Amino acid sequence: MFTCVLDPQSQTTLCEQLYAALRGEIESGAMAPGTRMPSKRQLAAHLSVSTATVEAAYGRLVSEGFCESRPRSGMYVCEGLSGPGTIAGDEPVPIRWDFSTGAADAEHFPYATWARLMREVLSEQSTALLLSGDPQGSPALRREIAGMMRRMRGIDVSPDCVVLGAGTETLVTALVSLIGRERLFAIEDPGYARVRRILVASGARIAPTPLCDGAIDVRALYLSGAGAAYVTPSHQFPTGVEMGAAQREALLRWARETGSTILEDDYDSEFRFSGAGLPALRAMDETGQVVYMNTFSRMLAPGLRLSFMVLPPLLAERYRAMHSACSVPGFEQETLRKFIAGGYLERHVARMRVVYKARLAHLSRTARALGLGEIAPCGTGLHALLTVGGSVPARELVPLAARAGVRLTRLSDYGVMQPGGDAERVVLLGFAGMDESGIEAGLAALQVAWT
Repeated sequence: MFTCVLDPQSQTTLCEQLYAALRGEIESGAMAPGTRMPSKRQLAAHLSVSTATVEAAYGRLVSEGFCESRPRSGMYVCEGLSGPGTIAGDEPVPIRWDFSTGAADAEHFPYATWARLMREVLSEQSTALLLSGDPQGSPALRREIAGMMRRMRGIDVSPDCVVLGAGTETLVTALVSLIGRERLFAIEDPGYARVRRILVASGARIAPTPLCDGAIDVRALYLSGAGAAYVTPSHQFPTGVEMGAAQREALLRWARETGSTILEDDYDSEFRFSGAGLPALRAMDETGQVVYMNTFSRMLAPGLRLSFMVLPPLLAERYRAMHSACSVPGFEQETLRKFIAGGYLERHVARMRVVYKARLAHLSRTARALGLGEIAPCGTGLHALLTVGGSVPARELVPLAARAGVRLTRLSDYGVMQPGGDAERVVLLGFAGMDESGIEAGLAALQVAWT
């Protein structure tokens, strides 16, 4: 049984400590490729930690290519790999084509406009920007965000309920404190692994909840006893399915009847390529059960680390009582305010919608022409699902891609309760970080690797 020393008093979370220890064992060769990892329950009992802590550590190892989960068998160290793009005994293979869902376009970022606005902010020499400021963020910026929400999502919100944060992670961590660590947080399964890890690292208990017709199963929510649920209704991650109207009504009814809170992550909703889409849950909420979350990192660039949430009034009051400063620097807030007020953000999003739609079309055509498999219909978002044909075993798809210099993940990598079956042959292809020529070359490399 694997053993390591975990320090509960350390500033590093138990999850991070366990992940680092396991990764070290794999990279040193102590855990050889093909080694079966201890079960989550066995390891949790052996190390006196929660199964959620072990699950989060294992989930990170899977997402980074160190381990893989085999249906009805367990967790294993990846064959031939000791890390993303690394072949045992050889030099690391550089990643040339990045189909990961976190990649972003850098070519079209409005550098000149952003730089000009930053110079304007600096030239104004406002001493207020050097102070800690309002804990929810600049009131002027929050007013612009409220206006943007009305124009882009049809949601009427009060600026007093808007909160700025340096990334989604910061906001989720704050929400755990606001809602209460004693509550059980339901998460979609499969779902966004990073939020799952943040919840666990923040001390929250999680309840992986299966999907039903592409949305979180509300019947399972009632049975779970959860007091909060994190969902991605506009573009479920990773399946890409949009939550239907009846499912939204059922989810809101669950929240009302149980007094629970819904954390609605509306990421990628700006990049819709067909149809009008359904209103956000926040727009349908009449009883203050929904916390709306979104990020400028997807609209602009991940490196900006700018996210926001809209709290129900009671939670907004509690937030103000618990926080004394905003995690986003004042200069960045004022630059963003000018960017939104000048109409630059909405024009940039409209431009990128055209760019991304063209890339998605090229991805689908090329995958079909190369005989890689079937691309599922994708009306929203910046990644598509490819069901891989051929005879290559499912567990070898990602390692073979890494050997060819291609980064991607499987649908099954994002689930806690591994479904097996057809899901094992579904891979995610993010298309935001490459132009058409890069997409074509990357898919051609996959064809060679999987033939």
